[in-house]
This record gives sequence, C-alpha cells and structure tokens, in this order.
Amino acid sequence: MMELELIGLTKVFGAKKAVDQVSLVIELKGVVGLLGPNGAGKTTLMRMITGYLNPSEGEIRLNNEKVDTRVTSYKSIIGYLPENNPLYTNLTVGEFLVMAAEIKGLKNAKTEVLKVASECGLDQVLGQKIETMSRGYKQRVGLAGAIMGSPKLLILDEPTSGLDPNQIVEIRKLIEKLAKKRGVILSTHILPEAKQVCSRLLIISQGKIVMDAETRDVKNLEKKFVDLTSK
Repeated sequence: MMELELIGLTKVFGAKKAVDQVSLVIELKGVVGLLGPNGAGKTTLMRMITGYLNPSEGEIRLNNEKVDTRVTSYKSIIGYLPENNPLYTNLTVGEFLVMAAEIKGLKNAKTEVLKVASECGLDQVLGQKIETMSRGYKQRVGLAGAIMGSPKLLILDEPTSGLDPNQIVEIRKLIEKLAKKRGVILSTHILPEAKQVCSRLLIISQGKIVMDAETRDVKNLEKKFVDLTSK
C-alpha cells in the first residue's frame, strides 16, 4: 500500500503561519476528511500536497522517499479538484476532457476520455457544452478531469459546495465509487457529509491538526469540532 507522509509541513504568508508543523501519514486508500473552519489552513495544506504551493518548511515523502512536488513524476499520481472547479465552459465535455488528457501528456487521449467519462457518468453528454450543464454535472466533469491518468491520490476541495441536496447525494456516491480505486482527501465544513463519506477524520484549526481519528471512533463530532476549533 502506498503511503504519503507529511513531515513538519509549514507555510508562511508574510506574518501569518497558514499551516503550522503538520505531520501525517496518509495511506492511499479510502476517504480522509479534512475538516476546519474558513481560514483554518485546509486549502493551503492541500495545495502543498499537490505541488501548487511550495512549503516554507518541512517535506513530503512517498513510500518513505522524499519527493519534489514540482516534478511530473510526482504530479502524475495526484488528481486535484479545487473548490472553484476551473472549467472551460465554452467547450463540450468531450473537448474539455481531451484537452485535460493532452495537458497530462497521455498518449491515448480518446481511450482515457471514454474511461473517465464512464466512471463519472458522462457517457451520454460528451457532446454537450459545459455552459449548458447543471452545477452537479459540472462537478462530474471536474472530477473526470481530476482522475484523468489514474492518479493514486485524489484531492477534493469542498466538492459539494453550492450543490442542491439531490446533487450532493449524487456527488457523494460518485466520490465513494472513485475511492475504491485510489486514496481521496476530501476537504469539507459539512460535518454530516464527513461522517458519512470518510473513514478517517482530520480537524485543522489555526494551521495545526488538532484531531486525527477513525470516523467510527468519533462520538459527538459536532461538539468536538466546536470545542477544538474555537480555542
């Protein structure tokens, strides 16, 4: 089983320490929930794992070997869907996914597009313009782009934000399905969602991990969350 290890990961912006000495070992299987209030450091931590940001201190190891998160060989194992889901809405679903495959340097783009479209329930809408789709289907397109190339770790920043209740249920089910083939780190502030989807819960507050527990072992999550993030 592949493992991603964060050792003393820290990010400083000016006088603010956004992430403060985070050390974790994450097995690349199942869904890990990253919970915290706005400004707690969730997005900054995920961006360092993806290589979008370089840490001010600390390092990342993959299977006990230090990695440079900027190199292609590392980036190829990461799939990332940011909260704002940056799509080219003037393209069709198929055009967007082909572009994503080409950006990732995949040799057989067409085969890969058909595979991820099938996984994300987009088979019947490959010819549809993204701008005409519901928000829920736009999230499916973003997820399809993120799993392009079969990454070992999928990082999702607030993937159900702004969705209606039915769309939330559909995207949760899709995430659970995708997690059967890869590890998932899911950032959310919706505690019931975390309890339902995640096997492990991390709470981050003021840049520090203040709780790390198996979901089944956590009682009264709502109270714990308030207690741990209001100090």
